[in-house]
Amino acid sequence: MQFPSHLTVGMIFSNTFYYDNRGNESVYAGIDVQLLKLLSEKLNFQYTIHIVKDGYGKVNENGSWIGLAGTLGREEADISTVYCPLLEERTQVIDYSMPYYTVERTFATAIPKPLPRYYVLLLPFQVQVWIAFLVSVLLVPNVLQQAIFRKQSWTDYFINLISCNDMPRRVENKLSFRVFNGSWLLSDTIMRFTYTTVILSFLTVTPRSRGVRNVHDLANAIEKGNFKYIELKGSVNAEFLIQSDSPDIRKIGLAVVRNNWFEVLDFGKEIEDNKAIFGSRLLFIILHGKPPFSRVAIAEDGFGIWSAGVMVKKNFCCLERLNTMILRINSAGLYQKFIDDESFERQFYANTNRPSDDGVKKLGLDSFSGIFFLLVILHIASLFVFAAECFYYRWKKKKRI
Repeated sequence: MQFPSHLTVGMIFSNTFYYDNRGNESVYAGIDVQLLKLLSEKLNFQYTIHIVKDGYGKVNENGSWIGLAGTLGREEADISTVYCPLLEERTQVIDYSMPYYTVERTFATAIPKPLPRYYVLLLPFQVQVWIAFLVSVLLVPNVLQQAIFRKQSWTDYFINLISCNDMPRRVENKLSFRVFNGSWLLSDTIMRFTYTTVILSFLTVTPRSRGVRNVHDLANAIEKGNFKYIELKGSVNAEFLIQSDSPDIRKIGLAVVRNNWFEVLDFGKEIEDNKAIFGSRLLFIILHGKPPFSRVAIAEDGFGIWSAGVMVKKNFCCLERLNTMILRINSAGLYQKFIDDESFERQFYANTNRPSDDGVKKLGLDSFSGIFFLLVILHIASLFVFAAECFYYRWKKKKRI
């Protein structure tokens, strides 16, 4: 059967279908339109866009379908290239083509704020390595020296321990002592060189907190009252979350319903601190760029993955030819190219409007404030240790008298 020469295409304004006002005239733009134009060119049909204003489609209170699914079900439109998931419920009134992409429902948060500068001093090693390093450098030498050679009183041993003396007070002309002392000096030197080498690379990167990276982190943050998860107003995604088999996802869905965390979301705006917003991974990549250059922190996982396909009315005459063309588009990677081009264009215009940062900036006090703060704390601690040593010296002197 010959493909129709003209089709009515149902569309919904979204971040994948919008008016482009940057040129001399307003035109429809977005990856939904690019897919439609490609199908129109290869299948030789003209089209008229019919704008639907009441959503993607759901069952009304009286049992009838509204939205885009209802428009196709009533045959007011023939097809729709809107990017949305294939849902079994909608197959009551519409059909789908074969999938051309996936819809991953996930969330995004604001990029975590920078940590104080003195955290750079602690970043090269993990906590376990720091503990092993401090024990091997500070505790083990003094303990072994006291246990093997026993040349100190227990009071002197304790003073040496808390004052972190690197070298023992007495140098014994014995092979056992020299082997022990030499092995300690070798390990101490290796650790110091390793630390000073690695810390140079960490100084070039701004340290940031871990933030909320996945669904498990989000569920824990919501349970502690530190985060809110905002769903799109009118969305039924919260009901899906509650019915999930994952305890973390159910916990998030219940919190959304209980606290009424529904808002009209503008996905292009910056996200507030301590807030996560619902969206598809594709949407966040288009609007904010790909990690690690994204302007928001996109979660590492999500709530689920669905296929996306072209929506068509029931008993559409040429579904097989449409599927063949979509298969060719998938094989050529054209839809992914649409996504990459759209993301690049948006990021290009967003970065063009930002003020340029020319010239080399001098390092200011804010760059070293954390390190100076740590230095002051250590100086204060050293004063307390000095006062304790003076008190101990006077107490010992009086005891001798």
